[in-house]
Formats: sequence, C-alpha cells, structure tokens
Amino acid sequence: MESPILKILNFSAYYGELEILKKINLDVYKNRVTAIMGPSGCGKTTLIRCINRMHELTPGARVSGKIYLEGEDIYEMEAIILRRRIGMVFQKPNPFPMMTIYDNVIAGYKLNGIRISKDQMDEIVERSLKATFLWDEVKDHLNRKGTFLSGGQEQRLCIARALL
Repeated sequence: MESPILKILNFSAYYGELEILKKINLDVYKNRVTAIMGPSGCGKTTLIRCINRMHELTPGARVSGKIYLEGEDIYEMEAIILRRRIGMVFQKPNPFPMMTIYDNVIAGYKLNGIRISKDQMDEIVERSLKATFLWDEVKDHLNRKGTFLSGGQEQRLCIARALL
C-alpha cells in the first residue's frame, strides 16, 4: 500500500478560543483526486488554509495536531518552502493582475528561477491550459492580461498555474 503524500493527524484549528476544526484525520494520496465537501461554514477553507500555513497569519489563530507532507511536519518547514510545494486555488480566482495569461501559467517557473527554453515554456503552457479546458478559449489571446477573462476562465487559469 502506498504512503499518503499528505497526512493529517488529530488536527484542530482555533480562532481565539473557538475551535473551528476538531481532531481531523485525513490521508491524501499522490495522483488521486481528493474532494473536501460540506456546508458553508463547516471549516473547508480553514483546513486548506492550515495545510498551506495561511491560518497562522490571522491574529489569535492557532492549531494543534500534525500535518505531514511527504513525511515532513509542515510546521517545522519554512512557510515559503511549503508554499512552493503546495499550490492553492481559492473560490474567488486571483490571477496575477499585471501578467498576461501566458505569464500567469508559467509564473511558478519564473518566480522559482527555473530556466527552460521558450519552446519548452510554450509546450508547458499549452499542456496546462488544455488540462483545464481553457486552451481553445485563450490560445489566440495569450498576451492579454489574465484579468481579461471571465470569472470561470480566471478560475481555470489559476488551476492551470497551480498544476505547474
């Protein structure tokens, strides 16, 4: 049996004294789809924010329990290193407003100093946009700002960026 890429053990999250997440246990496996579903206000976003260590940025917020990424305790990692390894796409999409559609998709490579040829970048951008079913809608507009897109298209652009 394969090991989970992400393991959450007895994890709780708080805002002040209010316990939002109560002893969550969850295994997430590589190359599988994992859905987190529930009614509004049940803690889905809080859990995702905790996995990316954004919860701790809120004054009065705290956590207990453990989250492991590939066996490493995420709370013992530098947050910026963790965020390079875990991408997030929020309910409200947030394409980088000053970047083109093309640059939004390839941003992770550029921001991390990964040097590849223009042909490789073109191939990666096309593959990622095809994976999110956005390619046919934007292939002739790659040099337009990401904010040119509709809300649903912006969401898929952000997913394409996170996939890379």
